[in-house]
Amino acid sequence: MKIFILTSLFLFTLSIGYTQVKISGTITSTRGNLIANVNIILKDSYDGATSDSKGQFEFTTLEKGPHTIEFSALNFGKDSVKVNIDSKNLILALIIKEEINTLHTVNISAGSFITGDKQKGAVLSSLDIATIAGARADVFAAMQTLPGAQTSFSESGLFVRGGAASETKTYFDGMLVKSAFNATVPDQASRGRLSPFLFKGTSFSAGGYSAQYGQALSSTLILESTDLPEKTTTGISLLTVGAGLDQNIRLKNSAITVGAYYYNLKPAYSVIKQQNQYIKAPELIGGNIQYKAKTSETGIFKFYASYAKTNLSLNSTDVNFDSVNYFSNNNTNTYINTSYKEYLNRNWKIEAGAAYNKDSNAGMMAVNSYSREDDMAEGRLTLTNYFGKLSNLKFGGEMFNTKRLESYNGLQRYYNDQLSSAFAETDLYLNANVVARLGLRAEYSSYLHQYNLAPRTSLGLKTGLNAQVSFAYGRFYQNPEDEYLIIKALEFEQAEHYILKYEINTPFRNFRIEGYYKNYGKLTKTTNGNLDNSGSGYAKGFELFWKDKKTISNIEYWFSYSFLDTKRNFRDFPALATPSFAAKHTATMVYKQFISILNTQVNATYTFASGRPYVNPNNLIYLADKTKSYNNLSLSLSYLTHVCKQFTVLYLNASNIPGFNNVYGYQYSKDGQNRKTIMPASKRDFLIGMLITIGDNTFVR
Repeated sequence: MKIFILTSLFLFTLSIGYTQVKISGTITSTRGNLIANVNIILKDSYDGATSDSKGQFEFTTLEKGPHTIEFSALNFGKDSVKVNIDSKNLILALIIKEEINTLHTVNISAGSFITGDKQKGAVLSSLDIATIAGARADVFAAMQTLPGAQTSFSESGLFVRGGAASETKTYFDGMLVKSAFNATVPDQASRGRLSPFLFKGTSFSAGGYSAQYGQALSSTLILESTDLPEKTTTGISLLTVGAGLDQNIRLKNSAITVGAYYYNLKPAYSVIKQQNQYIKAPELIGGNIQYKAKTSETGIFKFYASYAKTNLSLNSTDVNFDSVNYFSNNNTNTYINTSYKEYLNRNWKIEAGAAYNKDSNAGMMAVNSYSREDDMAEGRLTLTNYFGKLSNLKFGGEMFNTKRLESYNGLQRYYNDQLSSAFAETDLYLNANVVARLGLRAEYSSYLHQYNLAPRTSLGLKTGLNAQVSFAYGRFYQNPEDEYLIIKALEFEQAEHYILKYEINTPFRNFRIEGYYKNYGKLTKTTNGNLDNSGSGYAKGFELFWKDKKTISNIEYWFSYSFLDTKRNFRDFPALATPSFAAKHTATMVYKQFISILNTQVNATYTFASGRPYVNPNNLIYLADKTKSYNNLSLSLSYLTHVCKQFTVLYLNASNIPGFNNVYGYQYSKDGQNRKTIMPASKRDFLIGMLITIGDNTFVR
């Protein structure tokens, strides 16, 4: 019996040795590189192995007949091969394809700067925008530290690559913001209305932007609002210019935010000497309400409404009569924005929105009364179809209803335009290294009685693990400015952009160099007292950007430089000339350091701009004189602490610390004998504040 058992075990073991089959081999990428940690399994069995550091694998199986071997790895796709297993060992040479995913693929980036906390290729975080020294938490001022944008001097807005402020448009969750800036004062730029804490991402395009957006000859600033807050919190802001209160209420699948503020610059102006003689310093009161709700796992509805009222009055010097001119402005602004987006299934996404903006200004200029009212309503719908690994096709349309009503000493004029647009655009990923964007936008203006058709295209080519080259071309149209349209229906103004960029992006460093050429046509011009579209111009240049947040511990900095060569013949220009808002050289250095031992964030910003042209009637050459160079060094400190056990930031911002005597330009009298120097509102400026958050141990607004 014992001999029988031993013999049976021997024969059984021998039979196993004969029926097991060894499957071995190597696995490489499509580029021929040996790949480790690839899971190789025999489908519908427990047999398999993982490749070693040399890409080799080996396992045995008792299975027989036709089978499938599956293999997969992180950052690679899942693939399989068919095999027929008999009594012979198998030696395989497997090839696995690299996965096309958003972290390792080329993207469309020509002309664009992406900011945000979780945005691919983002060069600035949301906190960066809020804490840039000198910007005072103004989104538009923060954008001026990026290449392509010029420091705004005596006019509100973003001046990008030789374009006027009216050539840059701001979008809030895809909807155009008609009046993005606070009430204006003659010869002084004002800050933006929208708080940077409203947004989780920003895309600043200096040119070549998407066919989804229009009515901007130079640039777009696309702001994406935050989703639901994590907690219920209360924010209190106490500043030297006023105070604010925000209440976030987080519900299960929705949230409500209510905020209010009151600012009065009179106390600050009593300490900081102003160039203008204010009779009533700017006084601003306003509030906003937000509601956000998750409609599904992938859907969200957002509602935002704000109201603001500003009053001011001042005396400014009249260069013609050696006297002063009275100016007053009572401004009210209402803005409503609602949006909805949802993934209908794996392949389709819908985005819809509606917005309304009303901005009213009224007051006195010397002894003359004036008023101006701008209304704009917009509706928008976009559908996106995803196909392939990363490719997509977007198409949709939007409608704008724009009105302006002006009054001067009781005399009124008015215009109304219905602008309809449709767009289609596709991002085609040929592989992980090449992507092409092809887009087309069409518009029709009922007031101009004109159509336009704007082709846009971009190409991205990955040249290394973190490097890529991008090219963009596009044609862009916009209506002439309201101040001209209310006089006469003209034609669309137009521009063409050519952009070439090389960039290297790593998690800690960013470098980019970009060159561009813009060709302007049909610009609005005054010819012999009549308005027409005979204006033209060009802008060309190159820009550099470098950001480093790794070389020195707790320190990050970025440097930007812009070279601009531009001339245009528009408005009342008698000849082709460099406009007064264009500086040939602009450079900005931003420095940020967190000093742990002091629990303090230190920020510094230095800005340089070469002199800008101004009109001197005593010089026969138009816009041939230039101001001296502009310099500004600003500093901000944020000390993190607790007050009454609540998280608190003590904040100090000081602008133009060295006291540079900057000049924005000159205004001459009609006979050319007298001139007025246009200067910043004050030589130096500072702001002190205490920001308290109740309910969270971080800064929340």
